[in-house]
Amino acid sequence: MFSILFYKELLEYIHNYRCIMALLLCVTIIPLSFYVNWTDYQARELNHKESLRLYEESHKSILDVIQLGGATFRPPSPLSMLSSGLENILPNSVETSSDLISYLGAQTKFNTNQSLNTPFSFLYGHIDLVFVVSIIMSLIAMLFTYDSVAGEKERRTLNLIFSNSVSRNILVLAKISVTIVLLSLLILLGIVIGLFILLIMGSEIIYNGGLFLRFALCVGISLLFIFVLINFGVFISCLNKNSIIAIVSIMFCWIIWFTVIPKGSVVISKIFYPVKSQQVIDFEKDQIRLQIEKETRKEALRIEENMPAIKEMSRSEYFVKLSQGDPNVKNFEEKQAEIKKTFRVKCEAELNKIDSYYENKRNNQAIFAKYVSRLSPVSCFIHLITEMSDTGFLEYEQLKQTKMRFKHLIDAEISNKAAGAWFGDGGYSTFRGDYKAPMPKVEFQRISLASVIKNVMPDFILLVFYGFLFFTGAYVAFLKYDLR
Repeated sequence: MFSILFYKELLEYIHNYRCIMALLLCVTIIPLSFYVNWTDYQARELNHKESLRLYEESHKSILDVIQLGGATFRPPSPLSMLSSGLENILPNSVETSSDLISYLGAQTKFNTNQSLNTPFSFLYGHIDLVFVVSIIMSLIAMLFTYDSVAGEKERRTLNLIFSNSVSRNILVLAKISVTIVLLSLLILLGIVIGLFILLIMGSEIIYNGGLFLRFALCVGISLLFIFVLINFGVFISCLNKNSIIAIVSIMFCWIIWFTVIPKGSVVISKIFYPVKSQQVIDFEKDQIRLQIEKETRKEALRIEENMPAIKEMSRSEYFVKLSQGDPNVKNFEEKQAEIKKTFRVKCEAELNKIDSYYENKRNNQAIFAKYVSRLSPVSCFIHLITEMSDTGFLEYEQLKQTKMRFKHLIDAEISNKAAGAWFGDGGYSTFRGDYKAPMPKVEFQRISLASVIKNVMPDFILLVFYGFLFFTGAYVAFLKYDLR
């Protein structure tokens, strides 16, 4: 009986204009999104390689970094074709300049000068797998299911079906199964065509085991999301006796899921956990550094006042004594070095205190927003795909770790090897390292798949929960559905 009902539902969909429309959309928009986004990735990858080449040509030694500043670069994500996520707003590099490297330690900053190479993509948004599934396919899923029960009641075909020995549970399972199988096949057909296009374009995703596994997981998550929406559509259809009311109810929930909850979660989190902008935070840190530099200079010059042998020297005489290795000058330098070290530790502690404070506030804001947004299965789906595609918040966390490692490298190779002292109205500095030594590199590291899965597991569990919740609701509602 199940096979007969399955075949009956399948024929109804195949002979319906909605199936043709869904087929045309899947075999055109999905491959087109793959082509457009892979072309965009190739352009960004070419820019990344060119930037890296030019940097390596001009920064071969430690002296080059001291004079020109240093940088480490973040490569674009190959899977950004599935979800653009934060890819277009994440910094492309971590940088420092010569004036930001001092005895107090190096200052490293993100390069946030993102150029609008394709301004219309920001104006109209990106067509990626997330957009196709969450917007287009979700509407198609609801279009397929809004009248699956209510429409048959209006056409009086349900009474004809149940005039035979048909079980309600078998019929509702057949309706849900046909819709899931049909839409899944249409989506997979579009993805296969898209993969073929990527193969022609020389994409590495198909041949790279790690990337292809992530790609396959994203496809599986997309099908799970479609499963959720289909069950929801059938559930709403079972709660209404009129197909017009059913589709209005579905569209109302769709608006809540796609706009009110995700965007509202951001607004609410900002109200409960307000955080200053990064520009203001950087200004506070600059003020602290300037204050500590003044305190360091004041303390260092006090040493000069307490050393008559140094105080009575002229500037030219001081540098002559310095070149001769005079013990008084050497002692003077060592005492100032101790002062600088003390204030450097103080500066790092103060700056770390500020960073830690605002980082905790940002984390609280982000966690609160994520919890609220998970009231919508759409948010769970977007979280899953963006993190799997290396275009989400985990990518930003990796970038912050890269920034920290880059700072430690600059400190170890340059700042910690800087020497000198203040004398009179001026000062001087020297470098006790090897100017010609090659500068070590810090490379951006992608987060492992295991770490991504661990982080997104709550979203996956919630998405599965939503699917079975709506499936149970549809099943129970149809068993109690009034056929009159």
